[in-house]
This record gives sequence, C-alpha cells and structure tokens, in this order.
Amino acid sequence: MSDKIHEIIGQVAVIHDTLIQTNKINNAQEVFDFIEDYDSDIQEHYLNLLLQYYFQQNDLVNLQELLLVGAKFDMRFDDVKEAFLNIKSNNENVIEFMQDNVVFVKENIDNISLITMYEYYISNESLQSALEQSVELIKKNRYVCAYCYSKQEDYAKFFLNEDLLESLKRDLPYLLK
Repeated sequence: MSDKIHEIIGQVAVIHDTLIQTNKINNAQEVFDFIEDYDSDIQEHYLNLLLQYYFQQNDLVNLQELLLVGAKFDMRFDDVKEAFLNIKSNNENVIEFMQDNVVFVKENIDNISLITMYEYYISNESLQSALEQSVELIKKNRYVCAYCYSKQEDYAKFFLNEDLLESLKRDLPYLLK
C-alpha cells in the first residue's frame, strides 16, 4: 500500500476513536462538524466507514444522514448479522430501510452468523415481533436459501424460504450445489 493510504487509514482510526470517546459519533451533524477541516479523501473514507458502523449499530437516523451526503459501503452478511443483533424495538430498523441491499447481499453465508441470529431470535421472545420483518427479508436472500438448503439444523430450517428454494431449483440450480 502506498504511504497515502496508510496515512488515510491512520487518520480515519484516530477520528473514529476520538468520536467514540467524546460520544459525538451518536450525532451525524457533530461528526460532519468534527471532520470538516480534514482532507476530502479522509472525509470520504471516514464517512463510508461510518455508514457501515451506523448500519451495524442499527442507527437509522444517522445512517439516513450519511446516505444524504452520498456515503456508501459494500454490505456484507456480517453487517446484516450485526444490525440484526442490535434491533431492540419495533421501530423501523436499518435492515428494513435497506431491504433491497439485504436481499441482494452476494456473499458466501456461514453457519456462525445464521446460528447467532437464530439464537438471538429464540432467546428474545419479547423482541420476536420486532425481529420478524427482518427475518423475512433475510430469508429472501438467495445465498441464505442456498446455504440453508443443504443443512438439517434448526437454524437452517428457520431461515429456509421454501418458495425461493423452488425458484432456485428451477432457475438457478447451480447455487444449490
């Protein structure tokens, strides 16, 4: 990596730590004010990282603020898992808000993420109604379906979408191998 990239990574880490320690990270406007004197490269890299952070924290208000200024990130299934584990109420959450991105996450799915989400759902009866719509969105992901198809455990049965499975068998059978 070039020295410029190392410098950006270092400054982004310092910014992030400072914002966490001062609790300014909980308000996107305070973050914007804090980083306004940094180079545009550093601002861009930090805001994209921060968008991922807000998604994982299920912070919909701040996530929307960052989307409005053009921040973006490549969603991974681990991000979905982290956001799911941070759903604590019936309020709209980031998974519902970014549902198309969640449904189309293209990544190899691992059992650890699915087991963790399944256990969170099962062990939090009071949150199950709040989690239900997010579960349904996750079940619409073809890679989740393909992974669960070959497993017999309870978590796989929980996330398996039978209608999507029939569609995959017909239209994309190579995903099921």
